[in-house]
Parts: sequence; structure tokens; C-alpha cells
Amino acid sequence: SPRVKDVTNIGCTIFMQEPDYQGHSPETVSYFVVEAGSHVLRGGLVVEAGTMSTTKIHRSTHSFDGDSVLFSESFDETPAVLHGLVTHNTNKFMASFVASVTVDGFTGGMEAGRSNANSIGETFAWIAFSTGSGSTAGSPFKITTGSDGIADGVDNESPHIVGFSFMGTPDVVASLFNPAGRDGSWARGAGPYSATQQAIYAEEDEVGDSERYHVDELFAVAAFQADTNFVLSN
Repeated sequence: SPRVKDVTNIGCTIFMQEPDYQGHSPETVSYFVVEAGSHVLRGGLVVEAGTMSTTKIHRSTHSFDGDSVLFSESFDETPAVLHGLVTHNTNKFMASFVASVTVDGFTGGMEAGRSNANSIGETFAWIAFSTGSGSTAGSPFKITTGSDGIADGVDNESPHIVGFSFMGTPDVVASLFNPAGRDGSWARGAGPYSATQQAIYAEEDEVGDSERYHVDELFAVAAFQADTNFVLSN
């Protein structure tokens, strides 16, 4: 799972972390940077971003009991919420989750899956986008939430496919959204990644057992033309 640390106003460190703490081959990671607060971008795209400190951890088979976040203003429709941890305080594996997403807010916390990892607490970061497609500052985008009714685990070999139409390969970020599988999982791009589609799995850890079958999940996905600058509406 990708992790972020050392966040400042000029950059951050991004790295991969395995639940079993083994090495990892190089991966391509897309990212978006949004200053905390509520904004309207050119083209009418509404975005709100923020961080919170959390000690809440979801573990396999447990309920998703997170800390509450309220948006500064309600969205017209349920937004796509992207999320991740932006500190690495305990040197332990952790992903993130969001649940109970509405137009007014959500709950969120850390995702341990079956790794048995503990944490003294991390900073949880999130970006909520209004859904739809269009362009902002001359750059096309597509933001969506959805599921396909088919199991999304790596071992199911039936990833969730998001289609779009860009001139070149876009920057794509995906997150699990209102998780259904109580084993715990996180979004992972794999398979097709091109100007027309992105394949996404619900990835599980292999601590405790080696299978990675998983139920159908709901994903939040944001795709922007590569290197898009987020420019505020006048």
C-alpha cells in the first residue's frame, strides 16, 4: 500500500509498505495535492480537503468505527472521498478507510486488515470532490463513485474497470468508499492503465492466510489529465 510522510508546504515522501514488511518492486503512484479548506475550481468543480489525527483502527471482521469528519458546506450529492495516511509514526503497516459517507461528512480511520499492526496514531488526510466529468482550467477530468456487482479481490481476477477518454494516460487516484468486506482492504490499481481505462482491485493482506478473494466494493475514483493544475474559480 502507498504511504506518505514528511509532508511540508513544498513536498512529501511517498513509499510502498507491505503488511509483512518485505521489499516491494517499483510502482507507479499518482497523487493530487490540495490545500486544506473548501474550494471551487474553474469549471465549477467543488473540492474540500483536510486532515485529522486518529487512533481508530479497523481490524479484520470488526466494524468500521472511525472518527467523524463534517464538511464545511454540504455537497449537492454524495462526493467522492479520497483518503490516505500522511504520517508514519509507528513504522508499522497501515492503510486507511472511510465509511458512512454522506453529503455532510464521513467517518475515517486506519486500516490494519489482518496484519495485527498497532499504532500510536497517525494523521489521516482526505480530499472530497463533487462527482461528474468536464474540464477545469482547460484540463479534462472524470470523478465518479461506483461498483460493478462483481467481486473485486486480486484472486477473483475481476477488477473494477473505470472507463474514460483522455488524450494520454491520466493521473488516477482511487480509494475504497463505504467498505463492504469486513476483512479490510484498500484500492490498488492493476492491469489496464491507459488513456481509456483503469483497473482497480480491493487488495487484502496475506497475513494469516494467503487468499485475496474479496467481495464487490464501492470505489471513489478521480482521473485528471496528467499534471493538471488546480486553479480556483474567479
